[in-house]
Amino acid sequence: MKYSFAIIALLCILQACTDDQPKKLKPNRLITKHGLKKPKLEADTNFSDVKKNLRNFEKGKVDQVKSYQNGIVIKWINQGNGQKVKKGDMVLMEYRLALPDGKIIDGNNKLNVPAIPFLIGYNMQTPGWDLALSELKIGDFAKIEIPADLAFGSKSIKGVVPANSPMWLYVKLYAVVTPGLNEEGIRSWKIKDGKESAADNADSKEISFHSIVSTETKASVMNTYLSNFPIKYIPGQKTIVPGLRKILKNAKKGERYLILLDSKQAYGTRGYANLIQPNEDVLFNIEVIDVREI
Repeated sequence: MKYSFAIIALLCILQACTDDQPKKLKPNRLITKHGLKKPKLEADTNFSDVKKNLRNFEKGKVDQVKSYQNGIVIKWINQGNGQKVKKGDMVLMEYRLALPDGKIIDGNNKLNVPAIPFLIGYNMQTPGWDLALSELKIGDFAKIEIPADLAFGSKSIKGVVPANSPMWLYVKLYAVVTPGLNEEGIRSWKIKDGKESAADNADSKEISFHSIVSTETKASVMNTYLSNFPIKYIPGQKTIVPGLRKILKNAKKGERYLILLDSKQAYGTRGYANLIQPNEDVLFNIEVIDVREI
């Protein structure tokens, strides 16, 4: 499947902060000892109790409606006064995805987490998501009506999404999440901590990891979950792109990352086959599945 439901590997605890100074790490106001804390919007409307159908959810609640030439319609249920999000922003959000009959087919509630991180502009989901979210501000709660050609198009997902179906995306934007590392063309967000092992300090070790790769122009350039063939990397070797070497050299089993690399830290002026264009930034969605001594 080209696009994944529940946004694979964006689970669990964020290890970054919501601050406007990307190179300064401060205690995360969204993390407590009990896990992820969902902020509240200034004027919230709760849909967490809606389990199956959102057909009439926004009735009488819509504050503003805007239609776009690409066919997207945004209906604001609550308008925030935070910053407008842009490509490259990591946003913390709550969402439900529904068919035009209101039937809910996906949402962060299915992951049993109050909110998820999402990187704007790099095809983590169908094109309509990036196009619509870039029109929103932090604090917004909106219903986004996505036409079929910006959703799954003529493809169907058996028993879930019929072919040529528009989609309804209900979304609340809570915060922009600061990267834990932001230097030399590398922006990295640790999404989950790993577990220490004896292999971490070994003179020679092998790190195995799964990766979903996408760019601004192409979704799912590579997905090792689908092939069930994780990448193996020995620190010190040059078998992966430079930006990943820096992040993964001290990686621990179980860690999860979103890593946005500029072209110099990725595939440079050459690009990669016909999948990644020359001088194109690349998003890596990483899960470290094993670290072993060799």
